[in-house]
Amino acid sequence: MFIGHLPGAYLIFRAAAPNMGKLAFAAAMVGAVAPDVDILWFYVVDNRGHHHHTYLTHRPIIWAGFLLCGSLLRLWMPRAGTVVTFFGVGGLVHMMLDSITGQVAWLWPLSDATYPLVTVQATHSHWILSFLNHWTFKVEIAIVVIALIVWFVSWRNSAETA
Repeated sequence: MFIGHLPGAYLIFRAAAPNMGKLAFAAAMVGAVAPDVDILWFYVVDNRGHHHHTYLTHRPIIWAGFLLCGSLLRLWMPRAGTVVTFFGVGGLVHMMLDSITGQVAWLWPLSDATYPLVTVQATHSHWILSFLNHWTFKVEIAIVVIALIVWFVSWRNSAETA
């Protein structure tokens, strides 16, 4: 996904937990984009030597670890535990969305195997053009538009009730 992680996560969390508190929701939204912080390493340090989905930030076990640690932390520190838990869930949502066309090793460290749902063939001179011209990018645009509509309607309804 190029532009759909935040809008996709927004729609998922609005549908799955419509009454989620603001703190948990914010943590989930940050978690939903956090795995892509590795893009900085990819360009600045690694000089594009390895696909960024091979870095630790794109290993689902890391985000499941945040979820587990946050769930345990909630027993003693509910507020901090909530942040860590939903940060981890947001990261897992990112992994799920990346698994549509990207290569995520869900069984790592046991296996490096990846099984994207859809393979985007190299049909253009640059891989970005291949993605932008693939039908899945049109779905991604639809996700962004739907998320904007849901957000606008929600914002308008909250303004009317205030």
